[in-house]
Amino acid sequence: MCLALAEQDIAAEKVESETPSDKLSAPRLILFTSGQGDLEEAVIVSDGSKIFTRTNDIFEAVMLLIGTYYVADFSYPKVYCNMLSILQQHVVGEAYVGDRSARCIVFVKKHADLLAV
Repeated sequence: MCLALAEQDIAAEKVESETPSDKLSAPRLILFTSGQGDLEEAVIVSDGSKIFTRTNDIFEAVMLLIGTYYVADFSYPKVYCNMLSILQQHVVGEAYVGDRSARCIVFVKKHADLLAV
């Protein structure tokens, strides 16, 4: 899913071959970095499609991934829903209504003032 895979010193023409996605796969973020650790390309892949983000900022790339889920009204995969739901509430300003762990719900309630946009 959203696990960011970092590839170093990858040539632009190899981006296509390094970003496969299966039919009906959840959106995930694949990052390509330079040898110096700079983000060169961030691609969101899902269901056989690719979204080239045109960003060189990891935080913006993650927000674009969240936007992909939000706009398409996808449910976050269980393994990432806690983290992405907190980011959604903080960045988008709208609470995630899907399933979350009890600990995540307590965390969000405890820190609601910090998560307000």
